[in-house]
Amino acid sequence: MMKRVPANDEGAVEAGILRHVSEMGPTVLWLVPIVLSLWTASTVGSEVIDDSEGREAHWAFQPLLSTQSIAETVANGDVPMVDGLIDSSLARTGLQPNPRADKYTLIRRVTYDLTGLPPTPEEIDAFVSDSSRDAYVKLVDRLLASPAYGERWGRYWLDLARYADSNGADENHGHPNAWRYRDYVIRAFNQDTPYDQFITEQLAGDLLPKTGDLASDQDQRIATGFLALGPKMLAEQDKGKMLIDVADEQIDVVSKTFMGLTVSCARCHDHKFDPILQEDYFAMAGVFLSTKTMANTNHVSRWVEVTIDSPGNQEIVDEFEAEVARAKEELATLEAEEAVEDGDDRLKQLKARIKKLESEGAPLPKAMSVTEGEVGDVAVHIRGVHTNPRDTTTPRGVNRLLAEHLPSPEIDATRSGRLELAEWLTDPRHPLTARVMVNRLWQGHFGHGLVRTPSNFGLSGEAPSHPELLDWLAREFIASGWSVKHMHRVILSSEAYRRSSVANPANAQVDPENRWLWRQNRQRLEAEPIHDTLLFVASRLEQSHPLPFGPEEKVRGVVPAKEGRFARNSRSVYLPVIRTNGYDLFAAFDGADPSMHHQERVNSVVPSQALFMLNSPLALDAAEDLAGRVADDTRREVEERLDELTLRLFARPARPQELEILSEALGADGAEPSNADWARVCRTLIAANEFIYIN
Repeated sequence: MMKRVPANDEGAVEAGILRHVSEMGPTVLWLVPIVLSLWTASTVGSEVIDDSEGREAHWAFQPLLSTQSIAETVANGDVPMVDGLIDSSLARTGLQPNPRADKYTLIRRVTYDLTGLPPTPEEIDAFVSDSSRDAYVKLVDRLLASPAYGERWGRYWLDLARYADSNGADENHGHPNAWRYRDYVIRAFNQDTPYDQFITEQLAGDLLPKTGDLASDQDQRIATGFLALGPKMLAEQDKGKMLIDVADEQIDVVSKTFMGLTVSCARCHDHKFDPILQEDYFAMAGVFLSTKTMANTNHVSRWVEVTIDSPGNQEIVDEFEAEVARAKEELATLEAEEAVEDGDDRLKQLKARIKKLESEGAPLPKAMSVTEGEVGDVAVHIRGVHTNPRDTTTPRGVNRLLAEHLPSPEIDATRSGRLELAEWLTDPRHPLTARVMVNRLWQGHFGHGLVRTPSNFGLSGEAPSHPELLDWLAREFIASGWSVKHMHRVILSSEAYRRSSVANPANAQVDPENRWLWRQNRQRLEAEPIHDTLLFVASRLEQSHPLPFGPEEKVRGVVPAKEGRFARNSRSVYLPVIRTNGYDLFAAFDGADPSMHHQERVNSVVPSQALFMLNSPLALDAAEDLAGRVADDTRREVEERLDELTLRLFARPARPQELEILSEALGADGAEPSNADWARVCRTLIAANEFIYIN
């Protein structure tokens, strides 16, 4: 691979700029990075020289390590490979691994990890009392089979896909049909859709042949909503700029999500860190500019929505045509009469209604999608400005930095190249696709990936803590037929996952960040499971998930900030995601910004979170409902009910000291505590750290 640099001595010029600016005094030192950036961008592409830095040798661009070379690093071949690789690292660093967590801790941990909900007291009792050797395996299998699994892991994917039910940006129009993509993602995880198929459907589902199964054919079309979901400047009057900005956003989300690369950084100049040339960027831009994402380029543009085949479509068309015919018949009758009271108004109303019906057409089910557009290559835009193209175009294609190990695909001259891009990404020889996904799965179970920059495997990202383990997981993923559920089982069955999270001062001196995985990481729940748990423990969580907007509703203007329809007791994954207006709980607990690809949730600890759990209507209502249930259960002793409360909220029995303190807080003194007394105790327990932290 070659890199583009100016013909003169780059280092000397940069040193000169630094010296000249710094001589102007400390007050202008902030100009240095700006000046250097502008200078570099202005000189990109003037000459090609050898890449002496050897950036292509970066670990992430190399083929997966061989099974044999991985096995040679394992000291103990009698344990499963995951633990063998981790234990070998621990032995080399002199760290002593923690023992296995107790069964109460374990069922709470794995239930939240796989479903985003707490275990019920009945489920806890069943697991704790099951002394069979496969009790844990049965638990994992049950959770993976739960519909809640897809809702939990689908939400992780929606962070990557920047899912929202409104556009945001300049014109916050509603996305009435975005929910179809959301539900597709949840289905895909629940059905364990092979990951290579999952990628292909999202990039090129509209180009795949029909399967003969209606549901599968629908999903292939709906899946391409992945490319259509991003925020767009719909009222941008420079429509050429709008279209290249849409393609840029698609390049960004595709490259980060599937490859862990920041390809969009090469729009204005060659990538500053990775061996990605500006030509590589515009090769991909040609693919997405040959894809139709916008239905029109009107004053306020509109995205593509396609009709979804459904058994009821013909019935909808027939009813629509009958409605139009009735309206026209009524109009003809009215026009034939000589005088009718209010005739003029009725005529105007009927004509307006007929015009509206005919312009909108039958209300057939639709989905956000993309289609093939006008196919063609794109010239490199000098400094990324679309009005300043080079004289020659760049053939549509993919990043050439992997060409030594994985040939670039031949793209059909009559097609956009999305299908070829998907086939290239899912080629088992691709060094990034499997690595990136298994790293995300590891991150979901340990709080951090083996690579702690999960969407940046490039030179500016972090190296893996356990490179052999990462590559073994990637090989296992491919060998399993790209089964995500299989990889959950592999990771969850490891001793590393099942370890206690208790601190070890001696280990912490050597490895304070737990990079070598001598313990499990204590993690705070994300905003969504906090929301869902508050409803769940109070028996208020509803299984239904109404649409963000009604099927007849045409949301054109700015979506209102707070409306009754958004105050639902549904799981958080089904709540409307409005890009300009988030929920208070999500703001307090580091919810994802839905306007961009989100690789990892921030995990802040601030006073407002404790205040939210003490004072928010959601937390107070949950405490009241939970207290009412416990107060009504007068057949059992107070201590029994307190024990059930801690089991329901913390997934463990109450400790003797806790029973003493809580009994005193109830002020019972032999009398039956009031509802208010129970509510006070419930509010206290819900506000405890243990309620929102997983050990």
